[in-house]
Amino acid sequence: MLALGFVRFSRSQLAKAVALAVVFFSFAGEKAVAAPDWSAIQSALGATGTEMPGNVLRFELVRSDLTMTVNGQAQNVGAVANGFVAFKNSSDGQVFADGALPAQESEVVALETALRANKHIHISGIGSHFLLESPKLEWVEFEALGDGSDLATSLATALATIHSPQMGVGVIPGTDNVFDPATILPPKFLKLFDEGFVEQLDQVFAFYLPRPDENSISIGDVRSEAGLGVGQSFYVQVPFEGGSNITLDVDFALRPEEVQAVEDTLRAGGFTISSEASHFLHDNPHLQFVHATASGDGFALGGSLYSAIQIIRGDSNRRW
Repeated sequence: MLALGFVRFSRSQLAKAVALAVVFFSFAGEKAVAAPDWSAIQSALGATGTEMPGNVLRFELVRSDLTMTVNGQAQNVGAVANGFVAFKNSSDGQVFADGALPAQESEVVALETALRANKHIHISGIGSHFLLESPKLEWVEFEALGDGSDLATSLATALATIHSPQMGVGVIPGTDNVFDPATILPPKFLKLFDEGFVEQLDQVFAFYLPRPDENSISIGDVRSEAGLGVGQSFYVQVPFEGGSNITLDVDFALRPEEVQAVEDTLRAGGFTISSEASHFLHDNPHLQFVHATASGDGFALGGSLYSAIQIIRGDSNRRW
């Protein structure tokens, strides 16, 4: 089981657990390959990414330069003004990259211009993730295929237009004994941790859960991975002072036929659907991404999330 918070782990134990998790989550039957050399990409971006299952290198983005509120209430920027850039080697020797870049409305044009300067980077969507947030943010989605170092250099230039949010972000895989997730989420939801990737993002707890049919989804010639944003993402503002009230920012990657049932389940469970949009140009089959937010008792909200996940699993099982 991935390092969570049920027991206390030393840093060395945590590192071993993460390494084992990467091996465990690699797909059965996949040929053994040497670990990718990410040094040029990390150097270009000026940050150390997190190696995730499926040989994905992911950089979390946090707009630490901003002070955020949602509906007038102060929010942790790691839970609200977040995003990512991720890389995965393609079968043809090139590198695939994608991401969601959080920009203030006044920054969007400069960010778009910087991205479009590289012909291999394609903007795949622009949209908001929240309602009533201040300052207003737009997420610029992109996908790219090319030389990894070249892509990373261009992305570093683009990220500079939004204050280089990849730099200085503290990411710890697992929950690292800072808190026990069993005190804020129901056991049936916590069992899903065995199937995904957990990390602590500054003072925010993040969990990435693959779709059950992940093997059958591709973006161009690249197989999908939760680390590439193709899956369910959960960002939780943890009550470090105690109690079970939490704030959730969730992102569901859905087949079109799943959207209505998942949205109905989330709304019934106290979530606000803040946006629905496509994130990719070359995803096959096509996916719709639903963003939702909620604040309240973690056990009740976690139960609603679990019910929504079962809809996806039931739909996938029927197709199989």
